[in-house]
Amino acid sequence: MYSLHDFKFPEDWIEPPANDKCIYTCYKEVVDFKLFEENKKTLEYYYGTISSTIYLYPLCNYEQLLVASRYLTVCFVVDDFLESKLTNPDDSRELIKKLEHIFMDGNFYDSNNISNIEKYVLYFRETTKQFVGEKIEFFNQFLKFIIDWINSINPFNRADNLNNYDSYNFFKRTNSGTYVSLSVAMLLYPNSKIDPKIWINPRFDRFATNGGYQMATMNDCASYAKEIRNNNHLTNPLHFLQNQVGSFDNVYKVILKFNDEIMNQICEDERILLLECPIEQRDDLKLLTRSMKLILGGNYLWSLQCSRYVDINSPFIEQRSNDPNVIAYEKIVDKILLK
Repeated sequence: MYSLHDFKFPEDWIEPPANDKCIYTCYKEVVDFKLFEENKKTLEYYYGTISSTIYLYPLCNYEQLLVASRYLTVCFVVDDFLESKLTNPDDSRELIKKLEHIFMDGNFYDSNNISNIEKYVLYFRETTKQFVGEKIEFFNQFLKFIIDWINSINPFNRADNLNNYDSYNFFKRTNSGTYVSLSVAMLLYPNSKIDPKIWINPRFDRFATNGGYQMATMNDCASYAKEIRNNNHLTNPLHFLQNQVGSFDNVYKVILKFNDEIMNQICEDERILLLECPIEQRDDLKLLTRSMKLILGGNYLWSLQCSRYVDINSPFIEQRSNDPNVIAYEKIVDKILLK
């Protein structure tokens, strides 16, 4: 038996979750947009996924959390739907093309054929742009990263022949969603004095990249049993690394060692970034770097308790449950009303 508590996080990476009022507000929105029928099962699915918001952004107020909840709604609904294989490759590509167009141009790709998810994504884009106000460079940075992420979904889901950790991590640099989540943290504070050019600083890029690796590592362990259950585990290193290093136990040791190394690098890069930063921007940069640490620590806390990953066959003790009230996410995702 294994435990997710084997992942060690510094104390300042962990905060109690924020108030969950935003989740119920956003659930009403997705029902109004007809993404879900309003019932107990869809609420449980929605809460079980979008509760990640209050863990990833624990210091944010209600208005900030609304933006973050809408962002994670788009991510989870789109990713779950495409991962579920309820669409064929052509339909998947078409949906991604339409969503990219909405984020890029702020309107619908085909005004004669508009799905509910397209309507919601446009609503999310418009409300987020309004929230950011004049800091359009923050908004544009977010658009770049979410478009990159959307375009990474299908290639990763269909990369069923991954057989080495380097190739996997190259995919996960974008597909983990950490760059997008961090850019969301940046636009949640539109009054920040941080220079958007921080994103082209190679040390900050490595800082964010390692954050992506850490989140992917945590998610791989948390979602392992769920992915086996749905035959989506071929791209999970807990599976494919067994062909190289032997037992699950050996693979888990490799992953924990990798996790410790990248977390140490994150801390060291943050120290140097703050040291080199102009004094007038230092507090804002510190807010941004701590935001990423809270995203990673929050993802860990959420993974320990969320119903999304519960499976009696999980190798991790925190996720084992026979609770009949726990609804596997794939029992709901096929009810998403994308058409």
